[in-house]
Amino acid sequence: MKRIYLIGLFALSLMPLACKKAGLIAYDNGSRISIYKDGIADGRDSLLRSFAVMKEEVLSDTVELPLRIVGPKTAHEREVSVRVNPEKSSLAASDYEILKSVVPADSYEGILEVKINRSTAMKEKDARIWLELQDSKDFEVGPKELASYLIKVNDYLTKPASWQDVRFGEYSQTKYSLIIRETGYSDFTAMHPEVFMFIVGKCNNVLRKYLAENGHEMLDENKVPVRFP
Repeated sequence: MKRIYLIGLFALSLMPLACKKAGLIAYDNGSRISIYKDGIADGRDSLLRSFAVMKEEVLSDTVELPLRIVGPKTAHEREVSVRVNPEKSSLAASDYEILKSVVPADSYEGILEVKINRSTAMKEKDARIWLELQDSKDFEVGPKELASYLIKVNDYLTKPASWQDVRFGEYSQTKYSLIIRETGYSDFTAMHPEVFMFIVGKCNNVLRKYLAENGHEMLDENKVPVRFP
């Protein structure tokens, strides 16, 4: 009898392992929804989207945030409820739209999509939109720290987190604009050394041409010559 009891306990201890799949665990007591912040490369708690690195004809952009559930999958699509916290947001209501956010059938994951419209106000200062998940007929909200996210948006150049002084020298908006205009690169994350060499070489050629045509070096917004190492 004791042996049977021990075998039973051992079998019960293995049950949680059988529920794991790609790091996701299914439970039978309802489903909870969270923002999967570890899957956001631009920032765990917030991100900045700048129209300044996009072409002038781009009038809108869509930010996608990954979602994950804790709970069982279902055979039907489930909608996710999201609200904008007005007290923590400054982006005008006409400048964004929360698109339909769902967790597809037979899935543990979904996407929260926010369409942001370009506006002249973004050229002066950052605008903010604070998103919060809400309880719905399909989901309860998961842990508080995974239930909200801040999106910042502007239309002027700011120093990117991937900027490398050792490659490009001191940052300036003029220098960054030159790189974007001449090479199309605005993000330098995990960039191969040969690409850095291409960027610097291309920009130095433009600067030499500018000097020859104008008789002086190109100056940045602080009246400092634009130079690369």
